[in-house]
Amino acid sequence: MSNKPAREQLMGQIAEAAVTYQQAETQRNSLRRELNRLYSTYFAAHGHPYPDDTRKRVDPDDDAFLGVVHFTEPAYRRWSEARDLTARSKRKMRVLIQRLERAQ
Repeated sequence: MSNKPAREQLMGQIAEAAVTYQQAETQRNSLRRELNRLYSTYFAAHGHPYPDDTRKRVDPDDDAFLGVVHFTEPAYRRWSEARDLTARSKRKMRVLIQRLERAQ
């Protein structure tokens, strides 16, 4: 009987963690789309630094991308924080699921 409340409590925590993870992932994806739109806006206005290779990823260490990096810095920071929150939420959910598996 003592395992029953602990199991039910873990199930509730897993459900809460899953909702938190999904919300964080949805927010992260939305912020990624915003960041991609800002990249497109910047490149449409100023041109791509590598016109022959427009699929080249934005590299913050490449001086050719300094303008776009500066332009998108706040959006990138928001996306990066959301990415970290998503990773933490997923890790928390996995830990709770592992606890549940061990409890059975």
